[in-house]
Amino acid sequence: MITINSISGNIHHDESVRKSYEDMSSRSLCESIRINRMEAQRVRMRKRSSNGTDIAITLTPGSKLRHGDVLMIESDRMVIVELEPENVAVIQVKDNIHEHDAIQIPAAIGHAIGNLHRPIKLDGRKIYFPIQADSEIEMFKKMFGRLLDHLEITQAKMVFEPEEGTDVHEH
Repeated sequence: MITINSISGNIHHDESVRKSYEDMSSRSLCESIRINRMEAQRVRMRKRSSNGTDIAITLTPGSKLRHGDVLMIESDRMVIVELEPENVAVIQVKDNIHEHDAIQIPAAIGHAIGNLHRPIKLDGRKIYFPIQADSEIEMFKKMFGRLLDHLEITQAKMVFEPEEGTDVHEH
């Protein structure tokens, strides 16, 4: 068993780590552990990697694993974290908002999502947040019925990582 006590970087956020990953991956020297978003908040866990390596993770309190974190890097092996994709709702705000709606529409969206205690991810005019069932998309369309001229509500499956400071408890 290998014990991991710290994160060595992230292949998506650190240029030198990404280059090492690309090189090692091309030589089949990378393995991964798959975790879900809730597990990413745990500082202690035991997992088996994609190559069967038994890995114990013991991080400092307050640490959080992210997609692409490097748990171990040696000359002949790199172990990275892969977050499992999950179902999310995608609310895209159309560019047809009039000045008198500039406060009302974002406030209504924020209020509704906030009442559900969902973490969010923002990307331009899109708001992403996790859902548990496909039927929630129809619920949101009904909830935002009067605003649907200004919104497009769809579903996607993706690796979801909340904005910093928006990862609230979920119901």
